[in-house]
Amino acid sequence: ELPPPFALGFHGDLYLRRDCARHGSKEVLFWKNAGLYRPIPASGDELLPDGLLDVFDPRLDSFITTLAIDPTSRCNLSCPTCFSQALSPEPPSQGRDPTIQELLARIPDYRGRKRRPGLTLLGGESTLREDLPELIAAVIREKGLMPRLCSNGVLLGSGDLLWRLQRAGLRWIILQFDGLRPESSLSLRGVDLTREKNELIDKIAAHGMMIHLAVMVQKGANDLEVGDILRFAASNRKIHRVSFYPRSATGRSGDGPRGTEATHVEDILRAIELGTQGRIRREDILGTKALAGRLFKLTRLAMFRPRPCLFPFLLLRRGGDPISCHRLLTLRGILAHPGGFLSLLRSGLGLLDQYEGRFSSDFLFVSIEKFYDDHAFLDDAARNCHHLYLTPAGVRPFCVYNTCWRHRPHV
Repeated sequence: ELPPPFALGFHGDLYLRRDCARHGSKEVLFWKNAGLYRPIPASGDELLPDGLLDVFDPRLDSFITTLAIDPTSRCNLSCPTCFSQALSPEPPSQGRDPTIQELLARIPDYRGRKRRPGLTLLGGESTLREDLPELIAAVIREKGLMPRLCSNGVLLGSGDLLWRLQRAGLRWIILQFDGLRPESSLSLRGVDLTREKNELIDKIAAHGMMIHLAVMVQKGANDLEVGDILRFAASNRKIHRVSFYPRSATGRSGDGPRGTEATHVEDILRAIELGTQGRIRREDILGTKALAGRLFKLTRLAMFRPRPCLFPFLLLRRGGDPISCHRLLTLRGILAHPGGFLSLLRSGLGLLDQYEGRFSSDFLFVSIEKFYDDHAFLDDAARNCHHLYLTPAGVRPFCVYNTCWRHRPHV
């Protein structure tokens, strides 16, 4: 039995019942394969408080892993999958980019605090700001946070920008990565950046920074490349993390595929299993998620909190054929890979401190994360979020802001 507002479909998918006095009632596909979704109990410590948030509220300690902020709304691309509907690279006709001081005013001061989240610089494309290195240095110096830069990479390889960013203290770059085929880049980016992205990985690593590949996955565009991308990242020690994001109908994707035509977590799980010829199985990923839930009960650390939308797992590198670390925790896995098990034990503390940079290249962090959209949105699910957006109007959960507030200032 499922609690309201859920309903089970004929093929085991999870539907959301929506009742509207104006438009009547209907059911929309919320989650493909209901077995992958665990509804969040509507109880106090399982949900973020409603409304604007105070990041120093002790109730948020076990939620927050990442803060996000937009240094600009400008962009030098017009990607059809952009959740923020980023605008022209030129300065806006009305208004301007926020100044460094205006951005710092939104960012809490974590100096001297034991628990510190990561800070992701989103956008827009932040590299369009001439003062980006100065912003990064100011965040580290005045707020005690280690920023991560999310970028399409177009400008990163030009001039001395990477050197300036490295000198400012940047350690992580989240590189938007569409796949290994030009067709994937053309479909998701509108331009072929395949060669440039591969060259950029070498350049970023040469400057001593760690790389996190962010892969938006869309059926018919790059879903058949998921396994290839995973093996590519596992065989390249310059890459430390990979995240797969099933395309959601939000932002510029608002008119994109919905329902069964949309991309779901289930589709990514199948793609990983098929693309790695069963070397990485769904049981490995779901087993890791269950283990994280047990670790959360013991530690109350935010990185382990169970979230319906997030499926993290860890791989031990073995060339292009990585091994799931979940298997290393079984007697059979220990006997089969004793060196890998010992490496996991030795790296344990560093793996918990990934944002500071103490991170072993023996491992590859991977995650699947589904963003909610206004077609199938559930407030309780979105308020279990570990990303908080630092907006001009205050702090909100990531999907709550992107779906309900970003493009609706009148609401």
